[in-house]
Amino acid sequence: MANTSVPPKTGANGSQAKGTNKTKHFTGFAPSFGLNVNVQANGGGGGGRGQGVIAGGQQGGGGSHFILGEPEFNSAEDVRNYCNQVRAITLQMAIELAMASKILEARLAQAQTLPGDNVVQARMRARKVGRKIKKAADGATASAKSAVAAYGAFTREYADLMRPRPQRASTTNPFKF
Repeated sequence: MANTSVPPKTGANGSQAKGTNKTKHFTGFAPSFGLNVNVQANGGGGGGRGQGVIAGGQQGGGGSHFILGEPEFNSAEDVRNYCNQVRAITLQMAIELAMASKILEARLAQAQTLPGDNVVQARMRARKVGRKIKKAADGATASAKSAVAAYGAFTREYADLMRPRPQRASTTNPFKF
């Protein structure tokens, strides 16, 4: 069987150079983003979490459908840990989304323009697209703030239950008939 080499055809996005095309094509760095969440089970103390989601998206352990593991609010520590995990994950997500919006905006601004389009219009279109991902990043930041506020509201509303109550001393005069 003979090996034949077929040159690649020009793509719809104009990524392969044509014979007389003199435009510059962007071949820079464009990383892909993924979110890996590792939740560890609580070894001791009140109410541990499930296995959570391991890197790659497969569920580990008990078959929980929650990213943070099955929410078990058996103690104040469980509520604090859950709110802290929500804050950490959404804050990381907000950072990644903000970076992705800037990278996408820069990549689209350097893309081939439409016929009859100028550079300013191309940048405005790229900014419109990037703004949508930036809005998602703002939502993730608001989610992190709300998780912190939820724990603050919990401590404020249930502070008297969280403090250790003094135990009454047994009466010195027991009841007598």
